[in-house]
Amino acid sequence: MFRDRRDAGEKLAEALAPVLRPPCVVAAIPRGGVSVALPIVERFRLPLAVAYARKLTAPSAPEFAFGALDEDGHATLDARSVAMLGLAPADVERAKARVLAEIRRRVAAYGVEPLGPRLAGAAVVLVDDGLATGLTMRAALDYARRHGAREIVVAVPCAAAAAADEFRRLADRFVCPLVDPDFMAVGQYYLDFGPVSDAEVLALLARARAPAAPAAPADGSLRVTFKNSRGLALAGRLLLPASGGPHPAVVFAHGRGSGKDSPRNAAVAAALRALGFAAFLFDFTGHGESEGTEADSTLAQQADDLGAALDAIQGLDEIDPARVGLAGASSGAAAALLAAARDARVRALALRSPNPAGAEDALPRVSAPTLLVVGEHDVPSREACEPLGARFGGPWRLEVVAGGDHLFEDPAALARAAALMAAWFERHLTRS
Repeated sequence: MFRDRRDAGEKLAEALAPVLRPPCVVAAIPRGGVSVALPIVERFRLPLAVAYARKLTAPSAPEFAFGALDEDGHATLDARSVAMLGLAPADVERAKARVLAEIRRRVAAYGVEPLGPRLAGAAVVLVDDGLATGLTMRAALDYARRHGAREIVVAVPCAAAAAADEFRRLADRFVCPLVDPDFMAVGQYYLDFGPVSDAEVLALLARARAPAAPAAPADGSLRVTFKNSRGLALAGRLLLPASGGPHPAVVFAHGRGSGKDSPRNAAVAAALRALGFAAFLFDFTGHGESEGTEADSTLAQQADDLGAALDAIQGLDEIDPARVGLAGASSGAAAALLAAARDARVRALALRSPNPAGAEDALPRVSAPTLLVVGEHDVPSREACEPLGARFGGPWRLEVVAGGDHLFEDPAALARAAALMAAWFERHLTRS
């Protein structure tokens, strides 16, 4: 059950987080879909548009849809429903005229820029408060295809199983937290499913417009939220190169007390992006924006978090799942080693200033090529790494960077370390 449409929108935004790829436009089917869409546009800082699709009904059955109409006047009809209601062609035309008049009234009342011209070559997320027959959403989807949308995501909080199956086939992506084979009506999944007025729609649209926000962060990153095996939400950023994918990818394991915004990991990520790699930086449990406490963030939990991070990017079209590596820093190196020892998806590792404590017994099971990068002034890391070589189950190399300390505070040393790590991944994650 959802408390109301806003609660449903927040849960839908959570489900969209792993797959949403800005820049894109969110198009809500009024009126209830606008309430659901607002938390999505607020979270991902996306523009909100209106998809003016509306169901077609007969006077004898005002709640039963036999089709739907879009703002161009194109109708999507269910022939069986038309026959069951005994509707003649003239009845259908009268229903279309009545609904088109209401659509045009709403277009004038809402004052939103028409959706059609915004769709050519663009990605669009079509949002409604639920799918029963799916006819209204089908009309909106057909409208988006006809107007040249590059990618169509259909996103709803709840759906009948048959409608979900249809949109998994018709849409490029279908996102729905709750699919029910015994679906009866959208309202049964809401504690508060009261009608939404035009005045409320106007207020929601105004909130979406102010303050205006860019469609994507300035650094080109995509926010990705995912859950670990304990059900805790972890926050991440996926940085993609400008070139088309699918890209090889590197997942970052930060040190204790650090996080996805580490400037040193950012330097390595920048070097990787320049070579055409995606970089996925996230906060371990209890760090940064992720749920949990630092006490929860044990070494075993961090290794588990890395597995969840690998799961989160596996299904993304931009990522080549056969070319994925791990970059670890300080104590994050131990978590990376544990994850690599048990996960064959990890094809290469590069560990900066590694502290392997707690992962030594896993080394014989690490078959992926492993690079250890330490600063010449970081004596503890050098002493910890030098005896490890004979224990690795696969190839490895130790690089000592002149001028470097544990945190690589010298910019030239950090640049050298980043270049070494990027070159290692380029060597071992290149297609054969």
